[in-house]
Amino acid sequence: MLDTIRYWVNETNLHFATARRPCTEFKELFAGYFPGPFLARSYYVEVRDVPLPPRELIGEIALSELADRNIEGLTLDDTYYLTPDAANNLRVHFHELVHVAQWQHLGLDKFIARYVEELAVHGYDRMPLERLAYDLDARFVAGGPVVDVRKAVRDALETQSTGPKLCTNE
Repeated sequence: MLDTIRYWVNETNLHFATARRPCTEFKELFAGYFPGPFLARSYYVEVRDVPLPPRELIGEIALSELADRNIEGLTLDDTYYLTPDAANNLRVHFHELVHVAQWQHLGLDKFIARYVEELAVHGYDRMPLERLAYDLDARFVAGGPVVDVRKAVRDALETQSTGPKLCTNE
């Protein structure tokens, strides 16, 4: 299963490679939160419909809760996909960049396994990976003290526990 998801992620990013836009355009707006080199290696793509895994894979890995939502953004490794409305929302860009940082810290396989596991155990609204992204984007919008997002992600991921391992490749 993990191989299938990995393949889909890589193929999706490859398919949209020419449409990717570097996140360096947010360098001034996100100063202090994300360093320039991180933004230069992070990309977004504006799409009419956010790409989702094939329906049969969604059912197999218990992602139906996501498929039933009106998804405006989805991060796949170093690239995130946004609907046109979401592309005009700075908070959504910030949120998805938190996910890019999570992908980078965990790596592709560990991020996928953890995301699927957390979704199954906690549900979307309470899963730690999403809660962290929502907490950090709310802090940004509120104008609170600037926080190094990559450090906050690293610290949170090293201390969070998600319970039993549901999705492994072992």
